[in-house]
Amino acid sequence: MTDIEERQQIEARARKLVKRGKNEEAVTEYKKLLTGGEQDIPIRNIMGDLYVKSGQRKKAVAEFEKIASLYEEKGIYSKSIATLKRVARIEPENLGVSRRLADLYKSRGFKSEAIAEYSKLAKELKKSKKNKEAIEMYEAVLKLNEDDMESREILAELYEKEGKIDSAIEKLNEVAEYKISKEELKDAHKVLQKARDLREDYPRTITNIIEIYKKEDKRKEAFKLISEILNKDEKNLKALYILGKLYLEDKNNDKAKEVFLRITAESPKDIDARVKLGKLFIEEGDLDRAFEYYEPVVDLLARKKKEDKAIGLLGLILLGRKPHIRTLEKLADLYRSKGNKVNLEIVNRLILREYRKRQEKEKMLSVLGELLNLFPEKEEYFNEYKKTKKELGLFEEDEEASLSVSEVEEVIETTLAKVDLYIEQGLIKNARRILQNLNIKYPDDEKINEKIKELEAIASEIHVEDIPSRLGEVKKRETELFGEHKQPPLPSEPASLKPDSEEKLTAADIFAETDIIPIISKQDGEKKYYDLAGRPDEEIEAIKDIYNYQLRGDTTIVEKALSDIVSDFRKALDEKVGKEDFDSHYNLAVAFMEQGLFDEAVEEAKIASKDKNMAADSFHVISSCFRKKEDFKEALKWLQKALDLVEKDKEPAYSLKYEIASVYEDLGEFKKALGLYKEVKQWNKDYRKVKEKINKIKKKT
Repeated sequence: MTDIEERQQIEARARKLVKRGKNEEAVTEYKKLLTGGEQDIPIRNIMGDLYVKSGQRKKAVAEFEKIASLYEEKGIYSKSIATLKRVARIEPENLGVSRRLADLYKSRGFKSEAIAEYSKLAKELKKSKKNKEAIEMYEAVLKLNEDDMESREILAELYEKEGKIDSAIEKLNEVAEYKISKEELKDAHKVLQKARDLREDYPRTITNIIEIYKKEDKRKEAFKLISEILNKDEKNLKALYILGKLYLEDKNNDKAKEVFLRITAESPKDIDARVKLGKLFIEEGDLDRAFEYYEPVVDLLARKKKEDKAIGLLGLILLGRKPHIRTLEKLADLYRSKGNKVNLEIVNRLILREYRKRQEKEKMLSVLGELLNLFPEKEEYFNEYKKTKKELGLFEEDEEASLSVSEVEEVIETTLAKVDLYIEQGLIKNARRILQNLNIKYPDDEKINEKIKELEAIASEIHVEDIPSRLGEVKKRETELFGEHKQPPLPSEPASLKPDSEEKLTAADIFAETDIIPIISKQDGEKKYYDLAGRPDEEIEAIKDIYNYQLRGDTTIVEKALSDIVSDFRKALDEKVGKEDFDSHYNLAVAFMEQGLFDEAVEEAKIASKDKNMAADSFHVISSCFRKKEDFKEALKWLQKALDLVEKDKEPAYSLKYEIASVYEDLGEFKKALGLYKEVKQWNKDYRKVKEKINKIKKKT
């Protein structure tokens, strides 16, 4: 007897047993026909029906769930959904089936049905006091409907019960911010009061309450609120920071400076406060103080190999109308470490000009020596180098050749003694310059090289205001030890190095390889790097070009502080670029995303998404940002939004499905990923190595 004949006989026996009402015996026969594959679907359907008739609900549900899984594996999602709905009718208390049905609705894009299922499930779980599971379901609801404020408030309540106070406060703030955006200020205030009851001085809560006060034109109440917090804890740095920003908004720079100085006194490493203070001192024209606050940040960035960001920060100081020598020297160090010969030459020429004005011959010689090493073919450097050496009473090469060994030794010893005088007074940079000059003349001398190494380990802690007096002390000691050295008259500047012909160090040069966009308040005769009254479209393109040079990496606290400068740029841009210039906002979103400024990118993309023609692309940018932040659930939400907008069964739809599947992989939801990859494969089996993706998941599962 063949297998087919045997199956036919079993089916015949089973049907007879059903007619006689012997359902259990019939099920036993039908079980003999099961093979474990999709061909079992009709048999399992019969078995499920027989179980229902027999009142065996659990067994019926088990059969129908297997059928749903088989349909899902085949990609017949409509039948899988229909089967699960049948299970839900048989056993409405089965939360597992409800969850499965909700997930399936969501993956197939049935948004309203998915929300209904998740909501029903969330309420049941909350009722059963299964708070952790309920939290997961309410979060799923919010992923699909971010405007559901009722669910956010319930979620805050559940977080509080689970002891997750910060999460509860965050959800309450989200509700309040939504209400603020709708101008429902009284309701927003009530919600924020709940948040304050949980934690009185939570920064986001305070910021939102202050935002309400500002909208209600109650700035006095805003200051009063911050004062109350500071009266209880005068060292609350976050409250102080909010206060400082309030003063800045009121253009009360003196008060703002006072507050940020308090912050840095308590926390010298507070990057945000240092950046704010530096900008305030720049606006006042006090570049020395600005440099003092920026220098530690610059050094930190340089140690982290983020020289481009450090250069950008220094560039803010150099946007003033007058050069600042200490900033130029630090900038030269950074360009030197990057091996950027072009910009190093420009900066060194500016430094040289300043040294020339001050008649600081030894420093001039050191800079000229470096320029000559970088560009030996440039005659103007050689000529001035030679001339400066003569003015300092140093020998030319041919004269040096006639010196005896003892005479050379005497020159070295004398100069090293001068170096020690500078070191004693803490003038480390001056000492280093003299050594560099000496090293150019005698590169192989061991004493010079040892002194250079020794100097590398010494850090200078001298204050800028002490420098003149200490230099005076050095000159006095030099005169006592070595006699008076008469300075020759100040030479005229070589024609090739005169200001009119000198290549200027522009803001564009400084920022050309950074992600910092400086915005300094405009004063008479002062230029800004970005003239926002001009051509904003071209400026956005310029920003994109600038950003392409930025070092990649996770956004650190330092980078976040520096992104505050970018935020100033965006505010200024908003004044010049209309909210409806969606193309410009989209370009800016892409630029921000490429440089790791994900929050800024999301904000710009949301504006761009208001243009229906750009909405899908904008949602994709938003999703990419969240994915890079490893917030995969949020990334999924925005990809689904994009998918809802594109035409079905066209390449953009399948491209988005592929992306969604990839995010499901990140979430470890391989079954969902597999289903979507199979859809893509059915459309185009060669699309982005989709077959390899499918095989990889099958191996994992």
